[in-house]
Amino acid sequence: MIAALFFTTGLFAQLGIKAGVNVANEINSFSQSDMKAGFNSANLTGYQIGLVYQAMPKKSGLGIEVGALLTQKGSSFSDSTSIENVIKQGYKELNYLEVPLNLRYHFVLGFIGVYGFGGLYGGYALSGKTVDETTNSTQNTTFTTLKDHLDYGYNVGAGVELFKKIQFGATLSQGLKNTSTAIVGLPTPTTTTNHVYSVNLVYLF
Repeated sequence: MIAALFFTTGLFAQLGIKAGVNVANEINSFSQSDMKAGFNSANLTGYQIGLVYQAMPKKSGLGIEVGALLTQKGSSFSDSTSIENVIKQGYKELNYLEVPLNLRYHFVLGFIGVYGFGGLYGGYALSGKTVDETTNSTQNTTFTTLKDHLDYGYNVGAGVELFKKIQFGATLSQGLKNTSTAIVGLPTPTTTTNHVYSVNLVYLF
């Protein structure tokens, strides 16, 4: 279906710049109930920026979108399992190069358009860091020290378009890959998946 859209005659395509704000979290599971009760993750605010390519037949509202984005994921954490009566707090950031591939549908009402989309994404971690705010220490994660670079999942979203140039939308991304890694001084979850809500602005050329 995607290939057919690419080779359809009368294709209308646009390249754009996309930038936005991520509200990221991690969904963790633990093998022991006391660890689950003592470790909590919360939202982490990050960034998203990159290029998108949108294409659709001129006589159809159905099209595709593919992108190349730098996006920040991770979570804030609070842990009281390591030492009794001591709560360790901080956050973890991971910077990904992410490629989303979405099917889009939009319709136009005068100069205003409304669109919705859904699809898959693949990400590759480039760097990151873990900050312990209790001890004011930072553990940097470089490209070579990352044990597992890959992340993948699905995303859905919707938004509005003005003058066929400016798009303002929201996206919900849910990872399917287990990205759990050991962090010094914290319990290691059995599974971890990325959960990201983003608000973004796209300018099309």
